[in-house]
Amino acid sequence: MAVERNTGKSWLSSLSRFGIRPGLDRTLRVLEYLHHPEDGLRFYHVAGTNGKGSVCAVLYQLLRSRWHVGLFTSPAFDGYQGRFIVDDELISDTDFEMLAESVREAMHRVTPDDPLTEFEVLTVMAILYFAKSGVDAVVWETGLGGRYDSTNVVTPAVTGITNVGLDHMEILGPTVRVIAADKSGIIKPGIPIITGATGEALDVVEEHAKAQGAPLFRNGVEFGFTRIYRDGEQFVDYRGITNDWFHLPVKLRGLHQCYNASVALAMFEAGMLQQDAPRLSVAEARLALDRVSWPGRFEVFQHKNKTVVLDGAHNPDGARVLAQALGELHDGHKKWTLVVGVLRDKDVRGILRAVLPLAGRVIAVQPQNHRAMTGLELADVINEIKSDVETTAANTVAEAISQALSMADADSICCFGSLYTVDEARKAMETMQHFGKQGR
Repeated sequence: MAVERNTGKSWLSSLSRFGIRPGLDRTLRVLEYLHHPEDGLRFYHVAGTNGKGSVCAVLYQLLRSRWHVGLFTSPAFDGYQGRFIVDDELISDTDFEMLAESVREAMHRVTPDDPLTEFEVLTVMAILYFAKSGVDAVVWETGLGGRYDSTNVVTPAVTGITNVGLDHMEILGPTVRVIAADKSGIIKPGIPIITGATGEALDVVEEHAKAQGAPLFRNGVEFGFTRIYRDGEQFVDYRGITNDWFHLPVKLRGLHQCYNASVALAMFEAGMLQQDAPRLSVAEARLALDRVSWPGRFEVFQHKNKTVVLDGAHNPDGARVLAQALGELHDGHKKWTLVVGVLRDKDVRGILRAVLPLAGRVIAVQPQNHRAMTGLELADVINEIKSDVETTAANTVAEAISQALSMADADSICCFGSLYTVDEARKAMETMQHFGKQGR
């Protein structure tokens, strides 16, 4: 009797037990066996502590205005297949299974005793898929760090580093300088590098760019923007490398998204310069930016008379820009009901200190992840930091969202702390009536 093999998805899930093992050798050996399908692709490689997903979303839409484009990112909401997009379409089940089998066979032939990690397999699958699809450009997001991230097996057309902060310190290092050096590992000889980094992180990026002979374009120096905020909507006047585009809509909310949009615009310009392609008109640029959306990044929903914000902020820098955007949404006049769920290996106190000043009450919760703090543990930390705020613990994210919505005086609700928390909140809200998304 024939034995049914695991599906690609179940096989991938089984690889998660190998965890994160930085290094490029395993991936390169598999790509060599597959005859280096990456060599025919044009990559826009994006790294950064925060904002890289948003930069990828904007850059993807800009490139889509001209070309056939692939997008490889790390979403939390669409499963494995949500990482593989070509011209707005997710990979089919058939293609996914076929590619997983191709990589599994290659791995067993060349690295049988040193299996690829889950993310390394996804990286190779994405390269195969984009090569098979014949895309003109690939927006290529790092998984973790840069230098030893499996996405760094490619030679890109353009590289981007959004910013650098303290996150994943147990893997990337204890200081901003060390983390910046790791992310700067994606900088390649002679390849343009676009960055929004500041301070000592920028110093490190500059050092690496100089050492590699890579043209460097810095936000606020070689390119920049002026923000326009009016009636709850924001726009940028962008001063670019070769273009000046005025009154471009920034659909993702918050001042930080203007920085992200400007990095994406500069990466697009750098790529266009290489190809000597016709310039994008301001009308085309506006249309592209108007199409941008990115789940879990300051998403605003309405439920009857209540405003609900979902944001995946999971480190202190992300929490600070979340707090700024929350204050701006209601002109700083309202207190928020916060639904918070955080992984215990994060800087929990740093995240909470940034947002708790806006809290009228807090519901602490444990998302469904083995690394998450329990609701009671998190509530204790919240009370240590801000003892004068009403804090309770809920058993599930869905229960916490339901509790917040049932409170008569809770007309402004924000769920944050982890993409796992936000994912569960979105799924819970999908089952409720009267939810509508405000803007994008």
